[in-house]
Amino acid sequence: MNSISVVIPTRGRHRFLRQALESVLAQGYAPHEIIVVDDGAGAAEAVAGMHEAITVLDNGRRGPVPARNMGVAHATGDCICFLDDDDWFTDNGYFAQVAEAFGRGADFCFCDGILRFEDGRPDLPFAFDADQETLTRDNTILISGVVYRRALHRALGPFDETLPFYWDWDWYLRVARGGHPLTHIRKAVVAIRVHAQNMSGQSLEAQRRDNLDRFSTKHALPPIPLKNHLDIATQAPGKPPAPREP
Repeated sequence: MNSISVVIPTRGRHRFLRQALESVLAQGYAPHEIIVVDDGAGAAEAVAGMHEAITVLDNGRRGPVPARNMGVAHATGDCICFLDDDDWFTDNGYFAQVAEAFGRGADFCFCDGILRFEDGRPDLPFAFDADQETLTRDNTILISGVVYRRALHRALGPFDETLPFYWDWDWYLRVARGGHPLTHIRKAVVAIRVHAQNMSGQSLEAQRRDNLDRFSTKHALPPIPLKNHLDIATQAPGKPPAPREP
């Protein structure tokens, strides 16, 4: 059996964090451990008494990518699963499904999801394939719900902390180029909360552009248009245009 360490980085979103944790604890295939990495303050108090499997680490406000590296460094399970603190699992059977995939030899699994809008707009599905070739153009993988063998870090190293906006895309491409197939669980099992705090708006556009250019240079790619997961979902055939970001 493959054990799963769930890593949840967080900063000041305690109400959302508890919902994320409850969705992990509701999985029929119980996780080996749940590691909450606090990049702010107060997470330990917010989750106190929820479950003995939960450990809270202090990241010292070093940022979200160092927080993820810290969580991975402390994990002891065979596999790493990421869940953002403002997202949650909607399918209690997801861990069982990925455990079966790893039992058949998978190295890396990703799932479909829904974008859930805080302003009451209808949910928007997010369901896209991804492989080594498509990842040179777009990041069509949701980090929440990604599960992969922890041993991949021994071969590929930690997450790149110089890419704060595109560290996840960088990781997926490193995994794929390393010869590890990406297994797509074709089922919406995670809800991605879309709200003002997690939308990369115009105020960050210059930083995102610079970060994306560094990502492209690192992987010897041509210039890539700037977009986010909401843009990708709404630009799919038959979808309405994306609303302007705040």
